[in-house]
Amino acid sequence: MSQIRLFIVTNDPERALGETLGCATTNAPDWCRVVTDPVEILRLPDGAKCIGAWFGPGASPQESAWRERRLVGGIVFLVDEDWQRLSAWIAKRRSGEAVAPAPSAVPPPAATTRPNLVQQFT
Repeated sequence: MSQIRLFIVTNDPERALGETLGCATTNAPDWCRVVTDPVEILRLPDGAKCIGAWFGPGASPQESAWRERRLVGGIVFLVDEDWQRLSAWIAKRRSGEAVAPAPSAVPPPAATTRPNLVQQFT
């Protein structure tokens, strides 16, 4: 198993993976971990590269824990280069080509191919 390089923090794992990586929970890459338990969200390690994806009306317990964890500091958000690498990884996966074990090994495409994502920055 690869080292976890990306945490997706969400209240709806299936939808979050579909919208961020274009996959289901059954075929998610091993370098990505979806976190939905509020206690686990609060325990995310410093330096963790994260995407927060929230669905439905109102704040969920997961989103509340996410906000609290971010106040502590140490969470790393994706930058344009990361989004470009993810987009390239998704495109390769959809085309049926062999994909690199992690998006950081894939050359970036145009920034306009960034996945549609609802991420909270509050």
